[in-house]
Amino acid sequence: MPTQNKTINSLSFTFIVIYATCSTALLGIPSSLSALVNQDAWLFPVIGSTLGIGVVFLYTVLGRWAPKANIFEMNDMILGRPLGQVATFVYVLFPLFHFPAINSYGISFITHFLLPSTPFFVIFLLCLTIILFGVFSGIEAIARTATLISLFFIVPLVILIGLNLPDIDLKQMQPFAHTALTRDGWEALAFFMGNVVCNVVIQLSIFPKYLGNKKTGERGLWVGYSIGCFILIVITFLCITVLSPEVTARDFYPALSLAQRIELGTFLERIEATITILWFISIYFNLLLYLFALVEGFKHFWRLKESKPLILPFGLILLFVGVTLFANVVQEREFYRYVSIPQSILTGFVLPFLLVSVGVIKRKAKNQQLYPKHSTEQNQ
Repeated sequence: MPTQNKTINSLSFTFIVIYATCSTALLGIPSSLSALVNQDAWLFPVIGSTLGIGVVFLYTVLGRWAPKANIFEMNDMILGRPLGQVATFVYVLFPLFHFPAINSYGISFITHFLLPSTPFFVIFLLCLTIILFGVFSGIEAIARTATLISLFFIVPLVILIGLNLPDIDLKQMQPFAHTALTRDGWEALAFFMGNVVCNVVIQLSIFPKYLGNKKTGERGLWVGYSIGCFILIVITFLCITVLSPEVTARDFYPALSLAQRIELGTFLERIEATITILWFISIYFNLLLYLFALVEGFKHFWRLKESKPLILPFGLILLFVGVTLFANVVQEREFYRYVSIPQSILTGFVLPFLLVSVGVIKRKAKNQQLYPKHSTEQNQ
């Protein structure tokens, strides 16, 4: 069997970051934020994305310190083997619980709009099988697919945004920043930080270890994060100014409603297929990353040479968790409200902040640079 190439380029990585950043937030964020802060729902993605720059900076610092490592190896390098194992276990709990939650969210959409007569278990098993095959194919295959499929993401996105621009009503945004400093405002900010910004931490399972060019790979992380957040800001803004805050708050999938209202005469209808394509692409790659991080984490935890033997067993575990803990919308919403946000902030901010803090102390003691240049820059 030929040796698998485990190096990806920065362009592919950029698209992976974009897809994973959008993911379920593409459909759910406008409704959840509007229910909390009404017409200010578009404002909190702007604030959250800006604050997220500091979070992503923590990831780049770790990448500069260990350009040939992933998050699991970074844990051991900075905290030592015993505490590193604890940090790794905390990290893998993140994809272990979020994978079935996100997959169940997607299946709820499928059962409502596409396959209403098909049992939940059957759709979950079918989707899981496709994801298992993707992870089994390897990180290079995932990266190449992300690049090849980008056209089917970009074109529908441009159509969705472009055809809704003429219907924008800025009066829907008034009064401006009315809930910014209220309790609901802080809750909305925490919701966005937990469900979007801190989820970028899943990229540390492949960044910077599997990037061929570390410098352009780091740039790809920044560009992918920026574009992904910009897409969410624009979609939320359109939902508020086109549909109105009240409709957005009541609608479970407001971005889908945004597409359903588009008609050009009698020859261009059913544009909601565009948002379906966008969402399926983004959630698929997000789930690929979650499963990849899960098996890579336990491979490191158990000191195995290969992670492929773990794919099927963990697939069965995720199937069990998904059909037992996330079988309906109520369970999903309880998870996102009481578990997802605290766990995302713990894994996506607290853990990297701890690693950077300990790393700074150690590097200062050894007189090492706190933000070293890339090897390509050092050779110039």
